[in-house]
Parts: sequence; C-alpha cells; structure tokens
Amino acid sequence: MPLFEYTCEDCHQRSELLINGQTEPECPECGSKKMHKEFSTFATSGETHGSASGSGHQHSPGCGCCMGPQGSCGLN
Repeated sequence: MPLFEYTCEDCHQRSELLINGQTEPECPECGSKKMHKEFSTFATSGETHGSASGSGHQHSPGCGCCMGPQGSCGLN
C-alpha cells in the first residue's frame, strides 16, 4: 500500500496515510473527509562511501547509479 501525505481542509492537520486502492482518506484528527493530497518527498537512510563528484552525488563501487553509456553517471 502506498503512503501519501494529506492536509485536512477543516482542521489543517497534516498526516501521512496508507491508502488502499480507491479508499477515501479520512483525517485522523477530526474525522473529516475533506483531505488535500500533498506533494511529498522521500528519504533514504544508509551510509554512502566513495568520492564526491561535481554533482554532490556520492559514488561507491557497485552503487548502481552509473548505468548510463560507458559507465557514465545517470545523475549528472
């Protein structure tokens, strides 16, 4: 099930909700169904090793990002 961020239009509470299929989200604070879906970002955790490139991306052997032509980084 995907995790989405919503803001309640009634009480302005921001919530992360697991939404199954076509389920209509409900505010966990006030019970309102007037929820506005927000753009959300994702976070990753873990350590990166290796040297930094000019893009600020940390590369390490086998990091999986350098799958472009002739091993070039797809993030540059």
